[in-house]
Amino acid sequence: MKINWKWKKVLLLLAILGIVLLGAAYGAYKGYRTVREVRLVKQAKGFMEKSEPRKALLCLQGALRYNPNNLEAVRLMADLLEQGRSPAALLYRSRVVELNPNSLDDRLSLVQAAMASRDFTMVTNTLAGVNEAGKKTAAYHKVAGTVAAAMGNVPEAESHFREAARLEPENPVPQLNLAVLGLGQTNQQVLAQARSTLTLLSSNPTNGALRVRALRELFADAIRHNQTNAALAFSHKVLLETNSTFNDRLMRLDVLRVASDPGFDLALQTFKKDASQDPAKAHEMAAWQFNRASPAKALAWIETLPQAFQTNQALAVMAAECRTSVGDWQSLQTNIVKQTWGELEFIRRAYLARALREQNLEDSAKIEWSQALKFANNQRAPLVMLLRLAAQWRWNTEGEEILSLIINRYPSERWAYQALTQVYYMTGRTRPLMVLCSQQAKRNPDDLPTKNNLAMTAMLLDATEMQPHDLARELYDKAPTNASFASTYAFSLYQQKKTNEALQVMTKLTPQQLQSPTIASYYALVLHANGNMPTARQYFDRIAGTNAPTLLPEEKRLLDRARSTL
Repeated sequence: MKINWKWKKVLLLLAILGIVLLGAAYGAYKGYRTVREVRLVKQAKGFMEKSEPRKALLCLQGALRYNPNNLEAVRLMADLLEQGRSPAALLYRSRVVELNPNSLDDRLSLVQAAMASRDFTMVTNTLAGVNEAGKKTAAYHKVAGTVAAAMGNVPEAESHFREAARLEPENPVPQLNLAVLGLGQTNQQVLAQARSTLTLLSSNPTNGALRVRALRELFADAIRHNQTNAALAFSHKVLLETNSTFNDRLMRLDVLRVASDPGFDLALQTFKKDASQDPAKAHEMAAWQFNRASPAKALAWIETLPQAFQTNQALAVMAAECRTSVGDWQSLQTNIVKQTWGELEFIRRAYLARALREQNLEDSAKIEWSQALKFANNQRAPLVMLLRLAAQWRWNTEGEEILSLIINRYPSERWAYQALTQVYYMTGRTRPLMVLCSQQAKRNPDDLPTKNNLAMTAMLLDATEMQPHDLARELYDKAPTNASFASTYAFSLYQQKKTNEALQVMTKLTPQQLQSPTIASYYALVLHANGNMPTARQYFDRIAGTNAPTLLPEEKRLLDRARSTL
């Protein structure tokens, strides 16, 4: 059938009109979504200002459904979840940095959130990602100093705080931080000066936040030195401040408990009643009872709270941890099986897997664990949270599985590679260790220590396809004074029956390097192969003593065979 030119033009015009109308409709819909998204974020901010977290949460969830990459909404969600003491806050802080990696403020907020969760890997990695300009700010040095202090590196912490003080000479906070470091010193003069500085700061007439921080540190110092009367006095002063928190009341409970004060029971009941009116306070109260009394008492109190509180995300996680601690597996399963934990659904699934496994329901447990990994969605923060649970529960197989996922998904996370390497090494699994090293060496050809491990494991397994002898020679040529590289190359020569050359390589190492248990093991082998039995026996005896190295099965067999012929 033929269509004349006139009708062709009509059809073409209709088609164009349809496309235009469709585009206009999509544009209108997209515009509606944007307007609605902006309005929901604005409403959430209003609800947060009016202390209506539930309504704010619903608004932010709606905004993020429209646009998961709305930076302001993600940041507000992190703020809101931190106020509610939810572990999910760390996920959102991490997401903020993904969306806004060059923001110093967002990075430092993530560091502080990771510190609260004791995720020191994320802490160090996030700090390392601060650009050079950011590392020259007082804000950076204050946070970096706090991290160093928490990790026990007092000299580094002091260096950061002094630099912050230099950059902001009018800001008293770095002086407070330096004084706090002084409280941990044994030198009485330094300790007295620290207390004097904090006492002065605690009387600052214009800065309430500074006063409270100084009083808290003086309180903690008094507790450490069993000065209960002084601790009670500092606690009283803190509670008189308008910006004191519920946690400050729990600090007072601590000293009342330590002092066996008759007012403890009344204070405890008063604080419990107060906490039962607010989910965030309830979580703090439950955590206090978990750590100071027992998980059973914390759980018993949680179960007295309104049902809406018990299903609150943070309290639901706390209740699950309590039931795990007391081993009430049936109750754990019954209580969480029908719950939903939002962003922490992967954690709920993990707890459910634990409950099922402890009841010998292995197949169901495996299904729930696979669901936990599915909900983690290969995201770094959820995977690390699951890894911590696996380590806490001694689920070694699952922990290795997560480490492998992190290595493959985030190859720059070297800590995961090092952790899995250590697991394989300590459990004597040479072949998986070789495969892991091979994969890592392909990802990062400049990683010489990994190449060294690859060469050694390949030689132990006679995996000639890895060309370990060529690799050992290459590494030694690049760094002949590196003891590990030298011993690997010497072992290569030993395997090739070039025992005299192997001895020459080893004798170039310093006496201190040869004292290392692992290096000494290979030196003993080389000495034995060269017929120097008296010296070889000395090194064999040394590595058989209290400082015996951890060796792979193939290494042990080599040493045992050589030792048996002495």
